Amino acid sequence: MWDRARLASGLSALLLSGCMEALPESVALKPEAAKVEVVSEAPNADVYEPVGEVSAQIIGREVTEVFREACNELRNQAATRQASFVAITDVTSKAAWDMSGRTVMTVTGVAYKPK
Repeated sequence: MWDRARLASGLSALLLSGCMEALPESVALKPEAAKVEVVSEAPNADVYEPVGEVSAQIIGREVTEVFREACNELRNQAATRQASFVAITDVTSKAAWDMSGRTVMTVTGVAYKPK
């Protein structure tokens, strides 16, 4: 018969390994996304219109590298909407649950295309 501590430990390990494996550590920038710029403020509303929210969640060891990979994902998503810009609206990061020393970062933004 399983004792509670052993069962909880096994379930925790299973859940944590599944969650961490699902998050990418790198995102290849698609050729069409190379023209999409990431900015900190929305572009001129007279010239550009929002085409939707984009979001990425990445895991990695170096915060600057994780942020760059997340921006690649935002740019890829924006390119599928024919956007020229992504204005970042939120960045959050936290330590990975698996005690690996990695960081999980979520970056959210709004994609904009010319009117």
